Amino acid sequence: MPSPRVVRNVQALRGLAALLVVFAHLETVLPRIGLQPFGYVGVDIFFVISGFIMVYTTADRDVTPISFISDRIARIVPIYWIVTLAVFGLVLVSPTLVQTTRADWGELAESLAFIPFQKNHGLVAPILFVGWTLNYEMFFYLLFALGLALPGKRAGPLAVICCLALLVVAGLVEHPQNVMGRFYTDTVVLDFALGMVIGLAYSKIPLQGTVSNKVAVASLVLAGIILVLVLPLIFPDVSTFIVGGLPASLIVGGALILERWGWMVKAAWCLVLGNASYSIYLTHSFVTEVTQRLAAKIQPGAFESSLLIVGTLIAVCVVGILVHRTFEQPLSTMARRLLKARRLNPQMDRFVAPMAAVGQDLPTDIHQPPG
Repeated sequence: MPSPRVVRNVQALRGLAALLVVFAHLETVLPRIGLQPFGYVGVDIFFVISGFIMVYTTADRDVTPISFISDRIARIVPIYWIVTLAVFGLVLVSPTLVQTTRADWGELAESLAFIPFQKNHGLVAPILFVGWTLNYEMFFYLLFALGLALPGKRAGPLAVICCLALLVVAGLVEHPQNVMGRFYTDTVVLDFALGMVIGLAYSKIPLQGTVSNKVAVASLVLAGIILVLVLPLIFPDVSTFIVGGLPASLIVGGALILERWGWMVKAAWCLVLGNASYSIYLTHSFVTEVTQRLAAKIQPGAFESSLLIVGTLIAVCVVGILVHRTFEQPLSTMARRLLKARRLNPQMDRFVAPMAAVGQDLPTDIHQPPG
């Protein structure tokens, strides 16, 4: 079967979500220009995209569970391990530079194995704190791989959707006290289910749309973007599924409809950012940490803070693109050769890496790691 076509609008959304994550980690700088930290819901956008892409890239292809997992490991693990080990080494050399992260070899092993654990201050996050979302991604990949073993193209996705829903129901009913139970029954896992529903419905979207319909759907996408930014601030204690997942699915679903109707992002820089979004995700906190330390030292005013924020965004993009091209791509290629993983789709590979992540060492928002 031919490989699925690249979905440019999804790629652009990943770039947008990556930049939103940056704002989530400028919590001491944004107030200087009258803003509160936002962008935490970038995680919801990425999870919905991940759910969609898993269905989209396997819908018309014969993919075995082993080849699927091998491909995901080759794509996700190498650069994540490298950055995690770099953080651990930094903690060993200068513990005060990495806030509450400690040089614990057991925690390092759990981090590299994508096993959720609770740190000594109560946060559930790995050594590289933004990696908490990768724990969700790898868990989702495992469920999806098991679903691929079921007969029929729709049986697997439907089974995974039901499984995710049952996990959330179990969490609401049982209120598990252990770390693993709380972590994997959090409502954020429904974001993957929403993306999978969109993936199952994607082929049913008509290929034609009137101008008025296109404008209406574009308005819905814009409304979704506004909602994911505003709702978590207005309703900080409401379920992630309500304030993040639902508007994120509106954004992703609307963007896909527009693409089917011929309205797609063509700007090269948007696609480059989407390409590098995984590396941006893994490295952006290093840049924002430098920014916040600099701001604490020089105490900039509103104008200077605005320039500092713009400079941070540029630096995050530059670092992410360099890491993507210098390390992420070669490491992924090498790992794929070692595992002899058959790529799901060379063109779509860029979309599948989880850019999932926001998080803080000291969580103050529902989009922080469950703890």
